Amino acid sequence: MKRLGLVLQRVQNTLNRNVDHYAHQFGLTGMQMLIIEYISSFATQTAIYQKDIEREFNIRKSTATNILNLMEQKGLIIRRIDDQDTRLKAILLTTKSLELEQKIRPYFINSEEETARILGSETKIELIENLQKLNDTLRED
Repeated sequence: MKRLGLVLQRVQNTLNRNVDHYAHQFGLTGMQMLIIEYISSFATQTAIYQKDIEREFNIRKSTATNILNLMEQKGLIIRRIDDQDTRLKAILLTTKSLELEQKIRPYFINSEEETARILGSETKIELIENLQKLNDTLRED
């Protein structure tokens, strides 16, 4: 019997290994690469805060703190006190990250295209919708 959870775990492990392998050539982890891509995608529209990263990647506060601290030490991000709410610090990409992002974005575009090629565009969209529905239903907040 094939269990959905096991199949999902295997696929996620494969995806993570692929991202980590690509990220390694830039001295990054897969998660750092994902965060750079996420921030670059939305930072021009709205400020990005740690809580946004926690929510987007479904990670705990302590995990996000550790990742962001390391990214700050590596000169990939800076944290700037928010103009509207001084309790918050917006996360901004450095020039170094913006240069890396030019190499990162094509990887994710190609990955999405490859997934659509394998599954078919409609199946890919349905899969994303169904997995999001499953996650939303099972997630503990």
